[in-house]
This record gives sequence, C-alpha cells and structure tokens, in this order.
Amino acid sequence: MSFLKDLGGKIGEVASDAAEKAKELAEVTKLKSEISGEKRKIQQAYIELGKIYYEKVKDEEDGPEAEYCQAIKASQETIAQLEAKIDSIKND
Repeated sequence: MSFLKDLGGKIGEVASDAAEKAKELAEVTKLKSEISGEKRKIQQAYIELGKIYYEKVKDEEDGPEAEYCQAIKASQETIAQLEAKIDSIKND
C-alpha cells in the first residue's frame, strides 16, 4: 500500500511540475509575442521616418543617401512602366 501511496505522490508531483512548466511556457510565449509586436511598431516607425527623410533629400545628388534615392526613383519608374503594361493589357 505504501508503494502505491508513494507512486501516487510522485505522479502528483510530476503532474504539478508539468502544469507549472506549461504555465511558464505560456507566459514566455505571450511575452515573446508582445516583443514581436513592439518590434513591428519600431519597424513601421523606421519606415515612416524614412519616407519623411526621403522627401527631404530625394532631389540631392550628393551625399550618402543619393544612391538610395536613385534606387528608389529607378524602382518607381519600373513600377510605373509595369503598371502601364497592365493597363495596356486590360484595355485590349
């Protein structure tokens, strides 16, 4: 009988430990999710800040940002050309 009592106690301990670990894991997962959300907010702020900065420097031809501004302009031109092709296809 003592053996069964000890076994029951051990099973209870293991179950309790497992429940505690599951609770910890759930809390860590929740916190990591919150961290990811904050990182997304930072990323969006960087994007918006970059747009503001781009508007201020887009016409400058010198400086470290000139290369990036030229790349943006080239991509915008490519997008415009591709959109024109789409319009042409739709209108045919």
